[in-house]
Amino acid sequence: MYEKKNNTTGRNNYYLTIEQKQAIKEYVIAHPELSQEKIAEHFCVSRTIVSNIQRTPDKYAHYEKEISKLTNQLNKASDNIFKLQNEILKLKRL
Repeated sequence: MYEKKNNTTGRNNYYLTIEQKQAIKEYVIAHPELSQEKIAEHFCVSRTIVSNIQRTPDKYAHYEKEISKLTNQLNKASDNIFKLQNEILKLKRL
């Protein structure tokens, strides 16, 4: 019969608060030389949780990328409007 193994690693795989996730993310950024396993042991979570937190971009970084994309689109649209206005002026002169 199958017997369930007891994991006595002391890791808590529960839902983390935003503050806990932020603390892990800051620790990962501050210590890039450490492996995910070492960081997981430090915070008593699984390596998977550390990996997910490490891969997840900050909200602000996502918003900055979106703002940059929208600003580029706005600049391109402004350039097109300027070009069209110049063409209209040229046609009126003829």
